Amino acid sequence: MAKRQKQKEKFDDLMAGMDTSTAIPYTMTTCFKVNDLLNHPVFGLGKVIKCLSPNKIHVMFREGEKFLIGVLPQDIE
Repeated sequence: MAKRQKQKEKFDDLMAGMDTSTAIPYTMTTCFKVNDLLNHPVFGLGKVIKCLSPNKIHVMFREGEKFLIGVLPQDIE
C-alpha cells in the first residue's frame, strides 16, 4: 500500500467520530490543545496530535503531518 494511502487511512481513523463542524479556524495566534480540530486555509481539516514548546503544534492532516505555529494554553494568562 502506498505511503499516501496509509496516511489518509491514519487520518480517517483519527477523525472517526469527531464532529468536524467544531473545527477552529487556524491562525497563528489561536490557542490550541491536543485533540482540537482546526481548519487551515491551505491544508484543510486537521487534528492537533501534540503540543510542543514554546509555540508549535503537531497536526495531522489528510495529506500528512505538519508542524504549525500556535499558542499553547499555558501561554495565555
